[in-house]
Amino acid sequence: MKTYLFYDVETSGLNPAFDQILTFAGIRTDAALKEISRELITIKLRQDIIPSPHAFITHCLTQKELESGITEYQAALKIHALFNTPGTISLGYNSLGFDDEFLRFLFYRNLLDPYAHQYANQCSRMDLLPVTTLFRVFCDHVIEWPYIEDGRPSLKLELLSQKNGFVTSGRAHEAMNDVEAVIELVRIFSRQRDVWEYALAFFNKTRDTLRINSMEKGCRVGTSDFRVCLMVSSAFGPKNNYIAPVIHVGDSVPYKNQSLWIRLDLEDKFKINETQIFDLFVIRKRPGDQLIVLPCLDRFQAKMTPGALKTFAQNIKQIQSHPDRFFKTIHHHQEYKYPLIPEIDLDAALYQSGFFSSLEKKEISRFHSAKNKALECERFSNGRVKDMANRILLRNFEDLTSPVRNKAYTDHLRRLSSKLPEDQIKGFRNDVKYGAVQGMRDLREIQEQEKELTPLQKDILTWLKCYLERLVSSDTELF
Repeated sequence: MKTYLFYDVETSGLNPAFDQILTFAGIRTDAALKEISRELITIKLRQDIIPSPHAFITHCLTQKELESGITEYQAALKIHALFNTPGTISLGYNSLGFDDEFLRFLFYRNLLDPYAHQYANQCSRMDLLPVTTLFRVFCDHVIEWPYIEDGRPSLKLELLSQKNGFVTSGRAHEAMNDVEAVIELVRIFSRQRDVWEYALAFFNKTRDTLRINSMEKGCRVGTSDFRVCLMVSSAFGPKNNYIAPVIHVGDSVPYKNQSLWIRLDLEDKFKINETQIFDLFVIRKRPGDQLIVLPCLDRFQAKMTPGALKTFAQNIKQIQSHPDRFFKTIHHHQEYKYPLIPEIDLDAALYQSGFFSSLEKKEISRFHSAKNKALECERFSNGRVKDMANRILLRNFEDLTSPVRNKAYTDHLRRLSSKLPEDQIKGFRNDVKYGAVQGMRDLREIQEQEKELTPLQKDILTWLKCYLERLVSSDTELF
């Protein structure tokens, strides 16, 4: 039986590889949206996490709430089982743009399959934010749309919920509250049966690909024909009515699941860079992701702004006038490979290290089933799995005090409080893990701005200051 798993997470910060899920809320329903069960999981804050004050004054999770939680490893096992229940369609609001990647890294660092919930056991995923964007552009009569102070429309779930009087059980930015709001939104959208079914198909990888491949190649550049389509995304913003003309320029060679697209509504973007190609940002789309591609029909183009239509026509002419440069540009992006990050941290190496091998999977299975996980870990032959398992033990099993294991982990904690560039912990985007220096800087910035804070937010900031000072007490110069 197919079921929906509506979910939301609240996190310690914004980095999916390094920050931590702190609360997970999920409601499972049948296809008719009748509730079957619900889960609310609170997770203890790990010792190697520097909390972002900005995140905490948003979701307002307290020290008491987090101390009552379970370990991350326990939570990962529970959440992984929920998402991989056969026939589960998992979805949230901006879940493909945020929550799902947090889950992927949560599963990975806890030695669980990070991708199975996307395809195995008749499971799949979708995202209600792109669906909401589609309704905003093409079927906006079904709900009341909120506007912010400058008169622009907003797609924020909190404002949609307020504007339409959704009945929920908690405060805004509380995970379960947001899950309930998403279900209310789906109840409304699903009554528009034709539009709803049309929207759902965009998250089916096979159907999404077939739809795109069936679109006409109506733009000739040199001796080649290209598809010019329309792409709908909240990222394009209300100024562009969330819609942009794009040209499909083929697929990535090193990454077989990525199709490449160039926006055609941006002014002054077809300039030449030092390598004599067009200096363009290429959109990389994967089948069934949050980017919705439509045929470039007149009735769809009517949703574009006059300025965008004019720029669209000018950019097409620019491409057709310089076919050799255009093909050189395409070739550059088709062959492009993400640079390898030297000394990337273990937690962030999901994309760089690749899938678990057969041998790794056997050792992982033994680790999860072992009663004495520390002893089982010592037997591992694979370096990656052994190192990851050691981190699991140190983060989640306080009774393990091996000095060999603690030495590496203690150094990891030391680097979080260090000011030295060489101590920065590197991520997969060539970014760095959020450290104590940044945490205290952000905390002071919030306090100095004299923003209007609630008593609860003030209490949370006081706790965070004490928490950070205690965590890095060995580095007194920092504060």
